[in-house]
Amino acid sequence: MKKATSQIVMLFPHLKNPILEQDQDSAASADQFNDIESTFLQLARFFENPTRESFDLMLLYRHLKDGWLELALEYTAQFFKEDTFLIQHPTLAIVKESDNYLSQSQFAAFLTERGLKYDRAKVKNYYDRGKIPVPDLIVAGVKYWSTSSAESYCEQELRRMKMT
Repeated sequence: MKKATSQIVMLFPHLKNPILEQDQDSAASADQFNDIESTFLQLARFFENPTRESFDLMLLYRHLKDGWLELALEYTAQFFKEDTFLIQHPTLAIVKESDNYLSQSQFAAFLTERGLKYDRAKVKNYYDRGKIPVPDLIVAGVKYWSTSSAESYCEQELRRMKMT
């Protein structure tokens, strides 16, 4: 099962079997679900077999709004990046507040909240000297660290400070 399809199955576990059934007519089995489920079912079938199944973007426009639409678009991007590798060198990235990434200022605040005295300038200086990990993401020149990278660095620094 493709990664993007797995994401859909996590949202809609009852779609797993209909997604994987190859012999059924897509339209016939999709009728038993609501518009949102039916749209994700057809999208997942496309992910699983893009040479045989097609997906009409009009379904996204007609049936999905807000968070549902964002999820479908996110899964579609994931499919092309991770499942097909048609996008081998992604150049577009969107960092939302809900993502687990910290800007330079947020990284400094994160460390300060955990007992290390860091400000934005200190993060920049330490980064320039190679003392802070390489950012997990750079978008338009702006550096972002994942919260797990920030946690690892914080733990490392706290251990180092206890030893000195």
